[in-house]
Amino acid sequence: MARPPLAMGTHGSISITKRAGGSAYVARCRFRDFDGVTRSLERAGRSKAAAMAALQDEVRRRLGTPAAPLRPHHTFERAAGVWLAKLDAQVAEGTRAATTADTYRQRLWSVILPAMGQWRLRECTVPQLDAFFTDLASTQGPQSRKTVRTVVSLILRVAVQHEAIADNPVRHLDPIEAGSRKPRALTVKERRRFLAWIKGSSEDKDEARAQASARRRDLPDVVTFMLGTGVRIGEALGVRWCDVDLEGVPVVEGDELRAVPIVAISGNVVRHRGRGLHRHAGKTETSLRIVPLPRFVVDMLAKREQQHPEAPVFPATTSRGGFNWKDPNNMSTYIREARQAAGMDWPVTSHTFRKTAATIWHDSGVLTDRQKADLTGHAKISTLTDIYIARGELHPQGAAVMDAAWMDT
Repeated sequence: MARPPLAMGTHGSISITKRAGGSAYVARCRFRDFDGVTRSLERAGRSKAAAMAALQDEVRRRLGTPAAPLRPHHTFERAAGVWLAKLDAQVAEGTRAATTADTYRQRLWSVILPAMGQWRLRECTVPQLDAFFTDLASTQGPQSRKTVRTVVSLILRVAVQHEAIADNPVRHLDPIEAGSRKPRALTVKERRRFLAWIKGSSEDKDEARAQASARRRDLPDVVTFMLGTGVRIGEALGVRWCDVDLEGVPVVEGDELRAVPIVAISGNVVRHRGRGLHRHAGKTETSLRIVPLPRFVVDMLAKREQQHPEAPVFPATTSRGGFNWKDPNNMSTYIREARQAAGMDWPVTSHTFRKTAATIWHDSGVLTDRQKADLTGHAKISTLTDIYIARGELHPQGAAVMDAAWMDT
């Protein structure tokens, strides 16, 4: 009767013999690797104990390969390592955004592993995880906890796939409620005040210094562009001169043919760990869109110094005198500092300008929900109405609505 095969990841009996003609000892065994092939292993040592220890080290090394399955006694940290390898593969294949992977990795190292990295997988139970997320509420906001929950769930899903645990316990936890928060956009008075402040020059020395800093950082033009187009901060900073047509494209309206200035939103500037700043093709497929430019944005862009077609419209000057992309994180910081210096007592961010544009389009009553979603680049109309309004095609009416609203500022 044939000898039954070894289970994968196991070895047969170990034999130790003295090497002929020498003083060394050799330990040997059969080991079935995770590719299903049984191989003969041998390691030598000056004594029987040394040879045995060397062979056992080799067996442990093979058990720790990426192909090795997870077991209930393995730590959560080890499962996280297996998941990270899959995450990196997804980024390489383009099925997962690099920025998303960076966010997941940051939460893993800073929040998750310090708290539960040494838990055994069999200890990752519903009560344990429920207690972990309950404690997390005192230091992390709802959105951060949702991201942490996603990462923990993805790691434990890998453990389920390896049959180290029978079920993913995250599925049985209570949902994390963020609570309802009414969208906030700038009113006409607030738009007028903020734009006047970043463009102005106060008699107060400290305020004048802050205003000069805002102008040096290009805030007046960037904020104007975002208010007039409703684009994301990374999209605004990713606009190149080749994406802008200030002369306009021909559009038929009724019996008339007129030129509509446009900007093609075709990229997004992000900071990626290990690569620094780079421009990628956009957040989603619907992010790639054409936005009509209102006259006040056209006038602003016409006054800027135009570089070669691939150069950014809002460049960052390098130490060598060249140009690079502005950092969205830095620009968000500059907006916050300007808002505080201007005395605005609520958190105006780059997304506030985007919500303001969406609100202007909504309140006009001229555009349909689909047209407004096309202008902002939302695949789901509900996302626009639920999140962005504070109460794919080119829609020239959007520019006309913006110009009409701008007259109020």
